Amino acid sequence: MAAVVNLGVLPLPSPQPCRVCANTSGNARHTAREMMFGFGDTFEYIECRSCGCLQIASTPENLSRFYPDRYYGSEAIQDMAIPWRKRLAHRQLTSYWLAGRNPVGKLLSHRFSAPAFVEWATRGGVCLDSAILDVGCGTGSLLLSLARHGFSNLLGADPFIKHEIRYSSGVRVLRKHVAELDGAFDFIMLHHSFEHMPDPLPTLQKLYSLLNPDRYVLIRTPVAASFAWREYGVDWVQLDAPRHLFVHSLRSMQLLAEGAGFKVLDVVFDSTEFQFWGSEQYRCGIPLEDDRLFSADPERSMFSPDNMRQFRARAAELNALQDGDQACFYLYKDRSTE
Repeated sequence: MAAVVNLGVLPLPSPQPCRVCANTSGNARHTAREMMFGFGDTFEYIECRSCGCLQIASTPENLSRFYPDRYYGSEAIQDMAIPWRKRLAHRQLTSYWLAGRNPVGKLLSHRFSAPAFVEWATRGGVCLDSAILDVGCGTGSLLLSLARHGFSNLLGADPFIKHEIRYSSGVRVLRKHVAELDGAFDFIMLHHSFEHMPDPLPTLQKLYSLLNPDRYVLIRTPVAASFAWREYGVDWVQLDAPRHLFVHSLRSMQLLAEGAGFKVLDVVFDSTEFQFWGSEQYRCGIPLEDDRLFSADPERSMFSPDNMRQFRARAAELNALQDGDQACFYLYKDRSTE
């Protein structure tokens, strides 16, 4: 699969300043294509020589065109009623996963493996009654999963859903931008939504104001200056032009977090095999939405099951080296700085 890396670098450096650190010296320009849906439109990105942030040079006026209805479901998810005994068992189990002190949950844990949210919640100091906000949550699938596992105080926000959603489980999803939100929360999550936001610093400042002291914001986002960017350049699947307006490096995330008043207390890399198979497809001119996907039809895919196993193993190696192409950033609001 070796090939010449398509960096898409234009020959002259751009004088446009970095919108994170204001650097103007030696910033590179890259031309990337829209490849998720195969539209093929091209967009210029600036790579800051100082902080390493990749950022779109100019946000398209018609950005909504690149979020067609199929980007993610805009209708409410079916909220299945759960019998009270099952709800109680889920709550006992999740209580054990979070704190390790529930004997009933401990017994149940031998039958069930902990979902991904347990690590996020544990690192964030979350309990079942914590006030949790999920920003950019679509129609709220993660919040519904949390509700089924016993969490009781859940709110979502996404400006691109068709209307506010109220589920029978008590979960609400507001049709609002971050700037329109109010309230006080114990844990705020942004799962691959921060890179879509045009004003990262004001966004973090708003999140800081919404967060209770001694609590965390979790941001899961692609990471620039990673192996996948170095290997694939503008064919890197998580550049995702033009939807990803900012793809941050460790340095640019640190600068933004400090500028908003946060401390970055932990960074956990959680990249997957997607960085390889998605980027290899793009390198071959195959859109992400294509019936040759491995998950859609392994027989037509350009990858074998062995390829996918190798990709997963390589992703794990890169995560251990802190060189994977996405990470979880735990931003802490310290009471002592209030």
